[in-house]
Amino acid sequence: MFDRGLSDDFERIRLRDPGRGWPEEGPSGIPVPAFVGKVTTASASIAVGSFVLVDPTFVLGAETEGGPGQLASMSLPGVPVYLVGPAKPASGDYLVCKYVDNRWVADRTSGGGGAGAVGVIPNCFCESIPTTLTMTSSDPNCNYRMFQSCTIQYGPTPAGYAALNLPARTFLSVQSFADPLSGGAIFRYYLTCLYNQFSLSRVYLQSPFGSPYRDGVLYSWVLGGYGNTCSPFRLDRGSAYPGSDASCGVTIDAA
Repeated sequence: MFDRGLSDDFERIRLRDPGRGWPEEGPSGIPVPAFVGKVTTASASIAVGSFVLVDPTFVLGAETEGGPGQLASMSLPGVPVYLVGPAKPASGDYLVCKYVDNRWVADRTSGGGGAGAVGVIPNCFCESIPTTLTMTSSDPNCNYRMFQSCTIQYGPTPAGYAALNLPARTFLSVQSFADPLSGGAIFRYYLTCLYNQFSLSRVYLQSPFGSPYRDGVLYSWVLGGYGNTCSPFRLDRGSAYPGSDASCGVTIDAA
């Protein structure tokens, strides 16, 4: 199917638009085709030293400094890619795939904090975030038990939250908690980011306010200040929402 490393569809793409998909040559002067692919293999089945399936994508957007880019699926069959490592990606991550020894190959460097795979939040100044984070509450009883210590994990967003229009992959707490102010409704913490600000809220599959339901920002951190950095990943100096108990303290760090 992949004669000379290119499927028939890939060959037609190259001939139709040479500037879009394949460089003329690599540093040694030998042609080195490459493409960006989105991993479609389930995370639990991914291992360094094995093949994963990726969805080939176009890299689009104006080629200007600071200009936004975009990755768009080529709508081609999945391509087997050998994963070199040393870290492994998760399903939904993007890899730069190169043609080596008649095989497609991709490597993956370690993420922040040496944790391996990394998570990505669109439009966040922290481009790579460790997939496993530790959230620590200074006082689990403050503000009606609003902030509890837990593990926050990056992964596929459960289908039950689809109506909330969350990204396909999100940072959610592994543990669930009962909200005493909502009749014991069960929630998970949701960590997100926009530019230089990280925000923590809660998501409920069922609640008196809607099913599913996401409440407002409970706690936030601004990058650039002391204690809030991307590498190593640390959110150590933040604040609760206005009107909240000021004694509530929450930190989130790489596990």
